Amino acid sequence: MLTTTVTANEPERAAMARSHGKRLTVKEWKTTPDGRNKWIDHIEVYNAQGLLVEEIEYSDFGRHQAWRSEYTYNSKGELVQEVVYNERNKIDKVRKFEYDADGVCTRRLNYNANGTLNSYRQFEYTYE
Repeated sequence: MLTTTVTANEPERAAMARSHGKRLTVKEWKTTPDGRNKWIDHIEVYNAQGLLVEEIEYSDFGRHQAWRSEYTYNSKGELVQEVVYNERNKIDKVRKFEYDADGVCTRRLNYNANGTLNSYRQFEYTYE
């Protein structure tokens, strides 16, 4: 396993995973100003295609999971579902995404843990 310290944003992280053709786990640590204490703050996991497949946020100085999300994609690489888990690792909500024929996300549907549709967001794109 290769461990390296790199500061990169999400597109760069995705490119790193693709270029190596391997699953990439990015751990973000918080540290005290003196550097003596550090704790896990956030984790992102990318598959070998560079798609974000899991994200975990921690609270209480890294001692507890605040939330976790799992992402599912279709064969075109479009995000089709996000499942958000709460601090007890139980499903909190599910978001599903719809796209037009050009691959542009047009709606995000928001479901509760029981599968009931709560709301949806409609996206409108305007070029000027």
